[in-house]
Amino acid sequence: MTLQEKQEKIETIPQPPGKFLVGNLLDLDARTPVQDLTKMAREYGGIFQLDMLGRPLVVVSSYDLVDEISDETRFDKKVWAPLKEVRSFAGDGLFTAYTKEPNWSKAHNILLPNFSQKAMVGYHPMMLDIAEQMILKWERLNPDDEIDVVHDMTNLTLDTIGLCGFDYRFNSFYRESMHPFVDAMVGALSESQKRQSRLPIENRLRIDRQRQLQAHIHYMNQTVDRIIKERREAGEDFSAKPDLLSYMLSGADKKTGERLDDINIRYQIITFLIAGHETTSGLLSFTINAILNNPEVMAKAYEEVDRVLGKDLSLRPTYNQVNQLTYISQILKESLRLWPTAPMFALYPYQDTVIGGKYKVNKGVQVGVLIPMLHRDKTVWGEQAEVFNPDNFSREAERNRPANAYKPFGNGQRACIGRQFAMQEAALVMGLILQRFKLIDHSSYQLRYKETLTMKPDGLKIKIKPRQDYASTTIPVAPTAASTASRVAAPAAATTKLPKHDTPLLVLYGSNLGTAEELARQMAEAGDGNGFATTIAPLDDYADKLPTSGAVLIVTASYNGTPPDNAVNFCEWLKSDTLKAHSLEGVNYTVFGCGNRDWAATFQAIPRLIDSELASAGAKRIYPRGEGDASDDFDGQFQSWYQPLWTKIAEALKLDLKTPEEVVKDDLYRIEVVTDQRLSQFVSSLNAKPMTISENHELHNKEGEHASERSTRHIEVELPEGSEYRAGDHLGVIPHNSEALVKRVASRFGFEKDAFVRLHLNANRKSFLPVEEAVSVYRLLSDYVELQDVATRKQLKIMAEYTECPPEKVKLEALIGEDDESKARYKEEIMAKRKSLIDLLEECPACE
Repeated sequence: MTLQEKQEKIETIPQPPGKFLVGNLLDLDARTPVQDLTKMAREYGGIFQLDMLGRPLVVVSSYDLVDEISDETRFDKKVWAPLKEVRSFAGDGLFTAYTKEPNWSKAHNILLPNFSQKAMVGYHPMMLDIAEQMILKWERLNPDDEIDVVHDMTNLTLDTIGLCGFDYRFNSFYRESMHPFVDAMVGALSESQKRQSRLPIENRLRIDRQRQLQAHIHYMNQTVDRIIKERREAGEDFSAKPDLLSYMLSGADKKTGERLDDINIRYQIITFLIAGHETTSGLLSFTINAILNNPEVMAKAYEEVDRVLGKDLSLRPTYNQVNQLTYISQILKESLRLWPTAPMFALYPYQDTVIGGKYKVNKGVQVGVLIPMLHRDKTVWGEQAEVFNPDNFSREAERNRPANAYKPFGNGQRACIGRQFAMQEAALVMGLILQRFKLIDHSSYQLRYKETLTMKPDGLKIKIKPRQDYASTTIPVAPTAASTASRVAAPAAATTKLPKHDTPLLVLYGSNLGTAEELARQMAEAGDGNGFATTIAPLDDYADKLPTSGAVLIVTASYNGTPPDNAVNFCEWLKSDTLKAHSLEGVNYTVFGCGNRDWAATFQAIPRLIDSELASAGAKRIYPRGEGDASDDFDGQFQSWYQPLWTKIAEALKLDLKTPEEVVKDDLYRIEVVTDQRLSQFVSSLNAKPMTISENHELHNKEGEHASERSTRHIEVELPEGSEYRAGDHLGVIPHNSEALVKRVASRFGFEKDAFVRLHLNANRKSFLPVEEAVSVYRLLSDYVELQDVATRKQLKIMAEYTECPPEKVKLEALIGEDDESKARYKEEIMAKRKSLIDLLEECPACE
């Protein structure tokens, strides 16, 4: 096509008629801008533009155009007018930063591990803590009391992000009114929204509004700065608390090695408090309204909750149970489809471009994606696109839907970092509500919208009744220390190394959140124990240099359908023209993919790409690709794939290997927490008896110029009555740990002073420990084990393996390397200071 033909094909983007000077500014009511844009989209179609005081705004809502502009090689996130106003108090936080600002990538890299599957497991008890506070409030209401749904959901989500993110309790459910921080935040967001629809001269003249906005900003800054200051003044190791604030205070960007300054940390906290509670509270509120208006959906939701969570309210829902609430998850996703709480995001083209084959968009122009209309595009969602239907998010429906048809969390690398957190929290809360209450729409509420930077129902109130088929609605207390100990006290399985045959084994990982890297390290250790010469590295380290000897095991995730940061070059190499059809012949490989099927459109995108491209280039797949789904039984899926792995490798490489069951032995001891208090006989196998020391003095001279540094003592003991001593007899001295030290260790593992356990020996060998009998934990720790020895490098290695907090893990790994620097650091920081294992466990609470 010639240039002239292209120019002739260009069409003018539809535009409502504007007014002199102000253009279309007055077409958008400050209270209802999204609703006004939605009406325009229904009139003008999937693309139209507005003149906002001389600044063009292109609004796109049809799937075909949104799919095109989602291409991050052509378009980037636009910090447009609404967000520019929010920058006055959120600065260069993740939500309001420009992509090219250094602090965006820095904070993104530092904080990303805080939203992994493992992190979600850690957040679950805190989410449950806050959710149960709301449930308890609802249970204590009188039968005719109304519930302000948006108010309570806002309190819930604010308190949850405060506790999970910053170990800060707003205690909203213990207040008559909103926490002042919420009032300030809502006030600042509301004024920011209104400012963009006014003429600049209006904003300058409204001095009272400007003063009020500054007062709101001052209060928010003051609150957040106090949180940061209190954490710093606590004098603790910042990595001791695995929350967002600790990561920001102690974390360093892996790419640059730089940290965040306190001003940016303030901006990040405000960003998470805004984004982490505003949108999720709207989601929960819209969801409650939706199920009230769809009785058949509510009935199916009740059925699933009863089946998964049960009717015994003394049992608190577990993380895995929440993940099994698949229909609840479908309801939440459908709510976000029809009522996306963050209803718009903006992009801009890097260069002048044409979209849809006929609409010219100049470089840098704001292109707003109107999500409510995108989610109603009948070419994707069918003729019933306006109807609430959770089946839109069945597994099959999600698999068959194009990737960019559903965008409630934004686009690409700038998509919401906390989306998994929000969905996990929302599923838990809806599960608890439906498990306990019958919801009543007593006022026949008609949906109205309240718009700030987000959208929520306006004036939604309900009543509730306890479900009649439940005998009790009492919130259970937290598990006791003893019951907790019964779940965590068993030691990790020990591996037995086989003779080295030194067959090369390369384990590669692509990981942003740490899950894939952790699995890769497990495989590498098992490979080492199986006699391989094992190497572990990020995928990028082996782009264009995969070995043709031995085997290559690959574990990788996807991030919004794109490679993890340390797998980008590897994937580009796989897709490049330099990779020929038979260029990887001789490479033996298998792939395991980490993913979350909640994001069905991009689920397993990178593992599948790597697997298929390697095979296309001639590499030999020695074992089928495995898939792990974080929204399901991820560990079970991994284990099912992993168990036959070494057998398949042995067959492919013609090696005599053992299976994981043969290589990994059972726990040496299995610990059973018992309730009876029958004391064990103290070292009964030695027939030991207590003896009294009658004399104890030093034999070396400790004073004067000939003073000795050595110590040799003369000790005399009184024999127990009826005992005799003959030449050649041995005297055993059994040490006793101090009560203070024993208390430290017992507390670290959650045992009370009156706790008893029974040890079961899982091996055919003798033991100096009291096995198969009830013994006091304090007696066990006092008399049987040494608690004061300097921690060994082997113990540090085990700690590092079971530590999920990246800063703590790095700190431990720096002490166990084989290089001279690591050895010197171990001598200086551990041996010289005589740090024991309990000392290090207290310094590294993330070691599990």
